[in-house]
Amino acid sequence: MTNVWCVRAGGGIYADNFISGGFVGIGWREITEDLGPVRNREQLFSVVRRYFPDIQSAILLSNYVNEIHRFLFEIRPGDHVIIPAAEADLLRFGVVDEGRAYYDPTGDDGCPLRHRRPVTWSPEPLRLDHFSAPFRNSIRTLLTVPAHTRMRSLLTVFLVEHQAEFIRAIGRQETTAPARSTTRKEESHRSVLEQLLQLDPGEFERLVVHLLDALGFQDWERTEHHGVLRDVFDACGDISLSLPARIRIHARFHRGNLGARIGADAVRELRQFIPFGGHGIFITTADFQPAATTAAGEEGFARISLVNGQQLAELIAHHWTHLPGDIRDRLSLEQVLVKN
Repeated sequence: MTNVWCVRAGGGIYADNFISGGFVGIGWREITEDLGPVRNREQLFSVVRRYFPDIQSAILLSNYVNEIHRFLFEIRPGDHVIIPAAEADLLRFGVVDEGRAYYDPTGDDGCPLRHRRPVTWSPEPLRLDHFSAPFRNSIRTLLTVPAHTRMRSLLTVFLVEHQAEFIRAIGRQETTAPARSTTRKEESHRSVLEQLLQLDPGEFERLVVHLLDALGFQDWERTEHHGVLRDVFDACGDISLSLPARIRIHARFHRGNLGARIGADAVRELRQFIPFGGHGIFITTADFQPAATTAAGEEGFARISLVNGQQLAELIAHHWTHLPGDIRDRLSLEQVLVKN
């Protein structure tokens, strides 16, 4: 059975960030590390205690842990999540995607809520006046009550009452979906991507250089439109076609948090660097929002091919034997999955 959760998005202040970024987030700005690798309550308790050493109250510390635990573990893929919209009479809703929680350390999207879960949001909001008074009152009570009068855990992440009414409102029947098992191949790919994120800038650059050569790039050069960044590598070069002709390609290699999803704006931003008559490739360890896929194929503009994390891991596996030995050792791809 799927559940319906409410995550208080600052009273609707960050709803637009959630929708455009394909995520839902909580604050806890004091905790400046990725909580995705945390596996259980005991590990989470140790993390919280480390960041809040001055808290003497076991009850208060437990409240903190319980709130974050709900966000990390109790909200499951396939669950519904609702947030207040900036307009008080609207409700935004979506479905929690597969993928663990992740931490965005940059805040480049303008949202200070860095601890996040990937979500596919419905393009259309719901009107609160379409719900019964008990449903509206339960939501409004928990969203508008002053913070100093309630536990913080109740204000930020909580299970919604009257879930059946919500399911009816979105026109879907409650069904129980079988859990999707993770294959050995997917686990291996995830391990490769996690190790890739741990490479230092020099190692990351060497990996990209070898992948460019493996992909058949000729006469390529690095382009530094953003300056030399730790997690972005842009290159422009030629690829020979089957006919005696070449096409100019602008490629971007990007290291993003696993579970994060790149939006349409980032794809369109790449397009301005693509030479006339050329093509673009956006390769990332993360994933792409549906809007990014649409933007990549917009008519009348240079086309951009999108390569997400799973596809990047496949690419690395395909060219595994051509990578330097020390890079292969760092990425630790299972040999059984390496394609000859």
